[in-house]
Amino acid sequence: MSKKGGKKKGGDDGEREEEEKVMVLEHKCRALQTRFVEEQERGDKAKAAENEIRARVMEMENDLKKEKDKLFCIVSDMTRQYKQMQEELLKQITDLRSTDVEKEEIIKNKEQYIQDMVKDYEYRLKKKDDEISELKRKIEEMSAEFARMLKDTLDKMQERIQLAQWDNDTDPQIMKKIKDIAGMQTHQQN
Repeated sequence: MSKKGGKKKGGDDGEREEEEKVMVLEHKCRALQTRFVEEQERGDKAKAAENEIRARVMEMENDLKKEKDKLFCIVSDMTRQYKQMQEELLKQITDLRSTDVEKEEIIKNKEQYIQDMVKDYEYRLKKKDDEISELKRKIEEMSAEFARMLKDTLDKMQERIQLAQWDNDTDPQIMKKIKDIAGMQTHQQN
């Protein structure tokens, strides 16, 4: 600073003080400017960080939206698959039930056929048993008739033998043979 003309020495002190004040103020001004620049830089950094965070938030929101859309697509697909599988299973159940009903009807028809066959077999068996019984009865009747005929024949032959008066030596042997034959016939019929 320049000195002013016409002032006294005491004015130098005042100037000095003013110069010191100006220096202090300049120093404070520079400090404030430095601080302002630092604060400005910090603000810029904070603004940049805020912008970065906002960008990240927007990116995350976009990712979240994409994930929600993806999840919705997956859930929709799974629901569609579930409904399709459910329809297929219901169709299979319906088909199996109808097949079961058909098979039960076939089994019922087969069982009825078997019962009819058993009844027919029992009827025919009874009929054959009756025929066998009837034939046995006829055989017995015929055997009895034949035995009577043989006895009658034997009796007639004995009468004729007695009438003819055969020889005593040959007579017992012939009579024995005739009696043996008649006895065998009677024995076979019983």
